[in-house]
Amino acid sequence: MLRRIGLALISARARAIMSIGIVLGLGAVGTLAAWSDTATATSGVFTTGRIDIQLNGSNAQATMSTLNKLNLVPGDTLAADIIVNNAGTVPFNYKITAAASGASIGAVLSTSFYTGTATGNACTGSLVGTLAPLTLTAQPLKLSGTDANVPLGAGVNAPMCMSVTMPLGTSVPNPAASGSINYSFEATST
Repeated sequence: MLRRIGLALISARARAIMSIGIVLGLGAVGTLAAWSDTATATSGVFTTGRIDIQLNGSNAQATMSTLNKLNLVPGDTLAADIIVNNAGTVPFNYKITAAASGASIGAVLSTSFYTGTATGNACTGSLVGTLAPLTLTAQPLKLSGTDANVPLGAGVNAPMCMSVTMPLGTSVPNPAASGSINYSFEATST
């Protein structure tokens, strides 16, 4: 019986030692058999686009000296050319807002933009948008009740005609009103 217990202990020890040997042996074989390799990739160059809206080829404030008149009366319309430039690298949409410098002059004027040019005191081309009456706060020009957004491709110059009208039937303010219209052209990427 002692012999059996001794054999059982020896075989249990032997099995434990062999198990450790197998684990270590497989670990060593697994480590020796593991190969590795690495590959890399590099992207191309990224460059951001640029939005640059200009009026008449400049970032400076455009002055429309032909849009002025003394003694404006109902039915009078004035028109002037302006070129909207996309000097950037990506296409954009732009909207035009307008505000009068004085409430009494704004109340009697309307302004419109067309895709054409000025011929005398009229504009040719398609209507882009209109705003009437003008307020002291900048408001967007509207086309069929919706803000007028005009698309313009990169590097494109678009001739526009802007007009200012005192509509027929307008009551002329007394005393006479005087002021100017401030236009803003805001571009956003498409």
